[in-house]
Amino acid sequence: MSLFGARGHHGMTAKGVIRRAAIVLAAAMGVASCLAADDPATSAAPLRDASIERVIVRSYGAIADRYISDIADYGPLSVEALRGVSNLDSQLRIEERAGALVLYHGNRIVAQRAVPADRGDGPAWGALTAALVHAAMESSAALRDAGRSRVLRAALDGTTRKLDRNSRYADPVESRDNRFNREGDGGIGVTVEAENDQTVVRAVQDGTPAAASGIRVGDRIVSVDSRRVVGQPMREVVRELRGRVGTTVAMGVFRPSESRELVFSIRRAYVIPGTVTYERRGDIAYIRLTGFNKGTPEALKSALDKAAADIGPAMAGIILDMRDNPGGLLDRAITTAGLLLDSGVILTTEGRHPDSRMTFRSHGNAILPNVPMVAVMNGRSASAAEILAAALQDRGRAVVVGSTSYGKGTVQTVVPLPNDGELTLTWSRMLAPSGYAWAEIGVLPTVCTAKFSDAGVLSVEMERRAQEVRRTLADWHTVRDPTPQRVTALRSLCPPLDQSPAKDIELAERVLRDRTLYARAIGYGVSAIAERPATPPPANLNQAR
Repeated sequence: MSLFGARGHHGMTAKGVIRRAAIVLAAAMGVASCLAADDPATSAAPLRDASIERVIVRSYGAIADRYISDIADYGPLSVEALRGVSNLDSQLRIEERAGALVLYHGNRIVAQRAVPADRGDGPAWGALTAALVHAAMESSAALRDAGRSRVLRAALDGTTRKLDRNSRYADPVESRDNRFNREGDGGIGVTVEAENDQTVVRAVQDGTPAAASGIRVGDRIVSVDSRRVVGQPMREVVRELRGRVGTTVAMGVFRPSESRELVFSIRRAYVIPGTVTYERRGDIAYIRLTGFNKGTPEALKSALDKAAADIGPAMAGIILDMRDNPGGLLDRAITTAGLLLDSGVILTTEGRHPDSRMTFRSHGNAILPNVPMVAVMNGRSASAAEILAAALQDRGRAVVVGSTSYGKGTVQTVVPLPNDGELTLTWSRMLAPSGYAWAEIGVLPTVCTAKFSDAGVLSVEMERRAQEVRRTLADWHTVRDPTPQRVTALRSLCPPLDQSPAKDIELAERVLRDRTLYARAIGYGVSAIAERPATPPPANLNQAR
């Protein structure tokens, strides 16, 4: 399966071809979706007929082939994998001594294996790790009781923890949910949340079977196909509601507003979780963008077209609210950017693997290109949202308002594993059109909400802070591979917020309604690129971690 091709859509092009892997911008945090994931802790779904050894060896081989940095010594990854397994049995411990990894259960040595002569041989270390995990399971009743799935997760969680915060393992159940959020599947089209041991409908997606059947926000799911599900974990309820396109599910709900139970017969359809909503706010088009999946570009195009027809030439501007947007698919992020930007660079990526070095451009297919735009961000805006915000800011298309974003400035490749799980590996680093990398530091807003107390005096305050804003943006654009201390210092200049305060939108509206202020704010971002000090040379991505 490939989610990213050599050819793009809506004016996207790429230099290079990505082979044998899905490319995603891994989410920085969880986000509600239409029929959310099955819970691996409660699921009885077994691993496909694939041994732990095959999965671990495949994972280490993928790290050797695709990870952004060359690993000079896989020893720490293997040791951490086995320490992860030992968390399931406190009697297990691992030591490296005299050129071997030694596994103990209590005071007894249960296995020891010589380390590879080449400490940078990923597949060899994978085979070593797998052999010791197998020995640990044979010697430990606690591991056998935990089961193969939990043991494998513990090992690969330990391995990926030594890589970076965005590389991770997903078991088969999680992988199904990941694929649903990226690509869609058979479902009914509701967003649900757990509340007091009940599964509650929080949103109903337009144009889906749930909407057509009359499901409402606030309905509490009480049965699926005549089986009571009250008190059942939400993720199990979700798994029962999903199914093959065209099949029917009977969903019983308790509707508080009517104080009665209702049963709906709903035919499942191909559902892609909704990520775009549009609302007219006077002469301003407010568009909420919550993620980037297969349906996002077309949904954004529809929202922009609707806004143009709804508001007409009197449109004062567009607010693109990407607060809490954790990201999604790389190609859809580029396609989405192509709807908002005229010809030019959107993004470049750089990594160790030749296929990871790419340039993405827009080609003049922008919708409403002359309408002023503000992009609103917060500390939970990540990956694809940051691609779009950085490009809009660098290219002078939008003013960024809010707080510093998450700092998810890398691309991940998704490696299918023999057990139907997935290994997500950091593959490349992203660079904005001006060439700066926002990994770890985030995208800095031009208008930092925390620094402006009142929308009514924003223009005066912006003028007073003009030199400070320009200097900070210019410095931001020079950062490469900052130390943790430098990251902390930079992010403190406009602290990332997890909240979505109303003041963000008030300031965004103020910027849009004051054309002089808008032009000045756009100029700060663009001039920062020209005023920045000389950019240091790129980091050596082949250095060992």
